Amino acid sequence: MDRATDALFDGSSRWQLRPDSGETLRACLERTLREAIREGSLRAGVELPASRRLAEQLGVSRGVATDAYAELEAQGYIQTLPRRSPIVAELPAGTASRPSPPPAAESPPRFDLTPTTPDVTLFPRRQWSAALAAAVRDADPDALDYGEPEGVLTLRRRLADELGRTRGVISGPENILIVQGAAQGVDLLLRILRARGATRIAVEDPSLDRQHDQITAHGLELVGQPVDSDGIIVEELNADAVIVSPAHQFPTGAVLSGARRRELLAWSRDTGGLIIEDDYDAEFRYDREPVRALQGLGPDRVIYLGTTSKTLAPALRLGWMVVPDALVEPLATGKVLLDDFSPTIEQLAFARLIERGHYQRHIRKTRGIYHARRDELIAALGEHLRDLAISGVSAGLSVTLSLPAGTDDRAVKRAALAGGIRLESLSQYAIQDRGQRGLVIGYGRTHEASIRPAVAALSEVVRRHTDRSE
Repeated sequence: MDRATDALFDGSSRWQLRPDSGETLRACLERTLREAIREGSLRAGVELPASRRLAEQLGVSRGVATDAYAELEAQGYIQTLPRRSPIVAELPAGTASRPSPPPAAESPPRFDLTPTTPDVTLFPRRQWSAALAAAVRDADPDALDYGEPEGVLTLRRRLADELGRTRGVISGPENILIVQGAAQGVDLLLRILRARGATRIAVEDPSLDRQHDQITAHGLELVGQPVDSDGIIVEELNADAVIVSPAHQFPTGAVLSGARRRELLAWSRDTGGLIIEDDYDAEFRYDREPVRALQGLGPDRVIYLGTTSKTLAPALRLGWMVVPDALVEPLATGKVLLDDFSPTIEQLAFARLIERGHYQRHIRKTRGIYHARRDELIAALGEHLRDLAISGVSAGLSVTLSLPAGTDDRAVKRAALAGGIRLESLSQYAIQDRGQRGLVIGYGRTHEASIRPAVAALSEVVRRHTDRSE
């Protein structure tokens, strides 16, 4: 049996502990030993120092060393025997390429400025519970059987009326399909488009990276179409379909101008390209009424997507599609292949929430809360980071803070997270790097009282990195 030398773990060796950001000493020691075993630096049969001796050599508590050894034994990397030092276990062939165990659950940040999330603590639990109870109590027996892939007719009728009133959507219930979130709606559309011979799908660049992954996962070519202050640039658009968010583009916050709307509809007429309108947060416009849906100008050329993920909660997985007549049947068939139908009881509960006015009142309440948070964030950014521009209209759940050219916004994001601030970098949403650098800062989950302290802490991180880039 080989014995590990003392030098293996002394302060001068490459095995000295260097914790990653947010990593505990125990996790760092466990990772360091595991990597050494996997790469062969610690071979099978090598005797490791006893936990007391290892702790002394590394300057950590004995409990840290004991816990790390216990975890490695549980994973099969070492063997421990009574009154003997641990030894490196014989691993199966091919273990060197085995992925490391998943990291420990990430602790919540001090300030959560995630830009894509609503405040789920505002969810109307009492009204939703009552609506669910009523749906279960009043539902016909047939409602508990297999449902229609298009969704419950009661909900589709309510949505047709509500969307027409609030968003200018032109549709009857027969053109609405209920899906499990907008993401499933996009997935269904991509499947149908690919089956019909589509090869290129365009998205706004930058835009939500999940949609990029969905497109490429279906074997389709992802086309990034640049965005400016008037929304997507239609010139030179070459694709079979394009996904746009006219009311409030993410992450830039731009609104598609009237001229661009006309250009986009003309492009669809001239090329036969399909327009997919992602109306993900139009309910949250604070300075005026939101621009009406593009679908209302071209119901035969635009597929409209909506969801309760921002207005109620992502966990409900409730979304809807408003589609031209020709696509209703193929999309319903695709829905059957995916999951038969969306949960019926939840659809009935949501229909009741709309019918009783609870949904509309909840939106008005949350709109006021988010508006106040946005105002507080803008004021705090003006106080602490006044030299940096803020883009986007007064809407949604986030703002974008521009950073000087040459700044590594992803490094700023990592440094902010290390300091307990979670947000996103602008460049991570880009398909083609056009030199835009910034931070996408959410206020959906941050109470007004925490916004100024969060921005004060963030400003220190930003200054360190922008000073370095100048």
